Amino acid sequence: MKNPVRYRKYYAVELSLASPLAVSGGEDYESDADLIRNRDGEVFVPGSSLAGALRNYISRKEDCERLFGYSQGEEGRMSAVSLSDLYFDRKAGIRVSLRDRVKLTEGKTVDNKFDQEVIETGARGILYLEYVIRKEQEEVDCEALIASLFQGMQDGEIRFGSDKNRGYGRVRILKIYEKGFGPEDVDRWIDFQRKDRALSDYEARSYEDWRQAHKSADAEKYVHIRVPLKQKGGISIRRYSTRPDKADYEHITCNGQPVIPGSSWNGAIRADAKSILSEAGVKKPEKVIGAWFGNLDGEDSCQSVVVVGESIVRDTVSLPMTRNKINRFDASTVDGALYSEISCMNGKTELELMVRKDAYGEYKAVMGLLYLVIRDIQKGYVAVGGQAAIGRGIFAADESRTVSCSEPLTEQECLAALYASVKGGREE
Repeated sequence: MKNPVRYRKYYAVELSLASPLAVSGGEDYESDADLIRNRDGEVFVPGSSLAGALRNYISRKEDCERLFGYSQGEEGRMSAVSLSDLYFDRKAGIRVSLRDRVKLTEGKTVDNKFDQEVIETGARGILYLEYVIRKEQEEVDCEALIASLFQGMQDGEIRFGSDKNRGYGRVRILKIYEKGFGPEDVDRWIDFQRKDRALSDYEARSYEDWRQAHKSADAEKYVHIRVPLKQKGGISIRRYSTRPDKADYEHITCNGQPVIPGSSWNGAIRADAKSILSEAGVKKPEKVIGAWFGNLDGEDSCQSVVVVGESIVRDTVSLPMTRNKINRFDASTVDGALYSEISCMNGKTELELMVRKDAYGEYKAVMGLLYLVIRDIQKGYVAVGGQAAIGRGIFAADESRTVSCSEPLTEQECLAALYASVKGGREE
């Protein structure tokens, strides 16, 4: 054999969802975008989807090809990594819910309403990973590459499924089980295979302990910004009830906790960012916004360099209300049209933003624009969710905590980078 196996390493990674997860299988029986299921009706994440997210995270093309393989014409290399599908522990509890989504035009009119299935936060599962070191790959530090992948998952820089830039698909690693075999361990390896790789045969460690013992190959690829906020009144991001004994509308929750989806934050942030650039005299602010926040315009389409997390709203007061429907034309009440809703009032939350460092070399400028948006949010100039006309969705700075950034960059540095980036497109 020209390229014999030198080493096999097995990992079983115990994961917990830190945000909702959506992986559609293309069916629309339960919603417009159902979760993918096997023939027994169990939801899962395909290994191909996991491998795509992990492969995309590795910076250097050479490392990526050595670890995950490649195919180009008659040349190629087999992947050194094998991944399982990710199934969730039904005994630990797994909740699937529907989320209402709506696409809005610039005029804030409904263009397309749809709903989708998501796996709610807290579901647990085990991802099985195996990598094989062959003679020609002995110089590659696969342990460091694997460590960087695990670190990216733990830090929220690697997410799975759809809507990753809008808060979905974040996981946390709880434990890592590992087992390794060299050429001298053939009998142990055969016994391990016969036992169907039972977790009891692995060496288990918490992620914190495992991380201290392994050096990552890559530094963080995102700048993390956390903004503590408190509500000024209520917020209304509606979920519609189908039960006659419940309120007609209530604020959206995940595992019983009120949340602000990343898609809601993103819409408000993107609109305010465009307004800021317009007021600053930028000629075509939509081009800057499209490049930084993503767009789907044909050949110019690109992914957002900003990731907006889903926020949990804590310490809220639930306020049931019965209201009249208002005629939009003459502002009168519609006869007999009453509806009830439950709003979340006076809570605290944290806005999580991540900016990709390879954002065309402009990540500091993107951060500068985000800092201006953060100021507007803290001053109550930006509303999130519905019923903004009656004061819903307004926030203020939480004085008990400060805005944090993972990089030693001052706000002034980022604002200077923003000015330098857009000054060529300003109207004089």
